[in-house]
Amino acid sequence: MAASHQFSREDDVPVAALAVKLPPFWPADPQLWFAQAEAQFSLRSITSQQTKFNYVTSSLSWEYAAEVRDLILSPPTVQPYDTLKEQLIKRTASSEQRRLQQLLAAEDLGDRKPSQLLRHMQQLLGDKTWSVDDALFRELFLQRLPSSVRMILASSVETMSVQTLAEIADRILEATPTTVSSVNMTVNDEVKELRQELVKLKRQVSRMQSTTMQRKLSSVNPHDANLQDICWYHQKYGAKANKCKSPCSYVGNDTASH
Repeated sequence: MAASHQFSREDDVPVAALAVKLPPFWPADPQLWFAQAEAQFSLRSITSQQTKFNYVTSSLSWEYAAEVRDLILSPPTVQPYDTLKEQLIKRTASSEQRRLQQLLAAEDLGDRKPSQLLRHMQQLLGDKTWSVDDALFRELFLQRLPSSVRMILASSVETMSVQTLAEIADRILEATPTTVSSVNMTVNDEVKELRQELVKLKRQVSRMQSTTMQRKLSSVNPHDANLQDICWYHQKYGAKANKCKSPCSYVGNDTASH
């Protein structure tokens, strides 16, 4: 009986351990994910650093396992779970920031209000908006505002929410619409003027080429053209030529010697 009871107790450990099933790793909030994982470890009385390390690494998809590849291939000999937890939180947070910046990199204010731009950026993030670092998101938003607006908001950035900053930016642009529009008009006008200048230059070049061609044609004397049919002797000596080389259309060349 004692042996049977011992077998059951030994067998209970792996059965309990197998019951631990961690949820898929959530990079949007790794600290919350680890809190859930540790709750399961606590329920199963799992305290071993190596065991917890193994559970976490086995629950990572290849994308996030790659972030801590060095630790998985060469596990730390001291506090492996704590080291993995610290590095995974740190590295995935950095990756999330890069992905966030790439996601929003192409967004600019355009002809929208700052508050409209903010809503659009939040829509792009979807359900990740709440988990993104507030300071990072605020900075990404402010970078897309005109420099004049950023200067006015500079003193309030640290004390106001991004929503409040967007509303103030709306009022700033509403109070100075001509400044922004005049800048846009100036740029557009300059581009238009450059295009007009190019058209004028093309026309001038065409006229110059046409005039040059006309001058060349008009400079050809009909008399000079006729000289092509007269031999060298008559071109040089005229009626006094004693020789003539055929063909020659010089009038009176029948008296010259061929």
